[in-house]
Amino acid sequence: MWSVQNPLEIWVKEDFILPEFRPVPLLMHTTSPDTNPELEFWNLLREKLQGVVQVHWFKDLKDAGSIVVTPNHAKEYIRHTNKWASVCKLNQKVVASGRTPIIFVGGLEYKPKPGEIVFAGSTYRCKLEKSIVIPSWLYDIRRKIPLIQKPSIPTVGFVGNTQYPSRINSILRYFSISDSIVFWIAGSLLINRNLNLRMRLPIASRVRQKVITELKKAQNLKISVIERSAHHFVLPEDVKKRHRDEYIQNIQNNAYILVMRGDSNSGFQLWEVMSAGRIPIIIDTNQQFPNLGDLKWEDFSVIVPYSDLHRLGEIVQKFHDSLSDEKFRQACQKSRAAFEYLLPHNFILDALRDNLLSVYIK
Repeated sequence: MWSVQNPLEIWVKEDFILPEFRPVPLLMHTTSPDTNPELEFWNLLREKLQGVVQVHWFKDLKDAGSIVVTPNHAKEYIRHTNKWASVCKLNQKVVASGRTPIIFVGGLEYKPKPGEIVFAGSTYRCKLEKSIVIPSWLYDIRRKIPLIQKPSIPTVGFVGNTQYPSRINSILRYFSISDSIVFWIAGSLLINRNLNLRMRLPIASRVRQKVITELKKAQNLKISVIERSAHHFVLPEDVKKRHRDEYIQNIQNNAYILVMRGDSNSGFQLWEVMSAGRIPIIIDTNQQFPNLGDLKWEDFSVIVPYSDLHRLGEIVQKFHDSLSDEKFRQACQKSRAAFEYLLPHNFILDALRDNLLSVYIK
């Protein structure tokens, strides 16, 4: 394993850095510490990487070593600059030269090329999956969320988009598509990796609307649902703040929080729910989840296959009834413990050890 005496050396192309965005985890120690309490967990990674990961900058590939890291997440090049084509071209040259590129793609649907090491939030349980699944860290909201006692009736919350405005969604809403077809599409690596974002929006809408419909049918559950129809990041600041406050309040008020895929087979909400010590109800669309060591996802999550949505209320009730007050408290603690187990300072170097060490020492 890497250490101060035997550091991991990585090379980064100078003009690919996007200073206005957070860098990828391997470069976190090159930035100033976070002071926002909800982001301070990144400081633990900064401390761990100091001296263990050495960053070298290059202009020409001939000056780079064996490990070449793209310094920002792929989505930031795609959505905010015109550099993505240049990044892809360089990574092709990196592979052709016998070097190894490391790319963090966030929640994008990205097809890894041979020779690339790709960390992705959106992954599938499929033999064709070549990406390394990585948590979609956003905020640690534990300080805002008090502990909750087991309710007599399962309380289930959800705040999020169920409609994704787009021309193709406006057209497809007039067409009937069976639930089995929606499930097949939603969980298919081959389909999702070959559709652009606009083409995936109908998947997100159909999945989420179906889930909410089935949730509302579950008379045994006490539900609190706020459906959104506008993309959060394009809203005015005052509206974004109000929506965020409502989202936090919803998590605070409910024991169980519904989480499901959106425009990719991933989402930030799961990790915030776990940080808060609440029990996620995971609508399973063939997602791949990170390993938890001695913990198991089933210990603190209600996992509902999309094909069993008609049994949503029954599945939640069975999980709820299986827990005494003390076991419910323990399940909430395990949810938080799993979040801490997968924090960047615990996850990143272990993932590199498992997926990069053989490349590094070859």
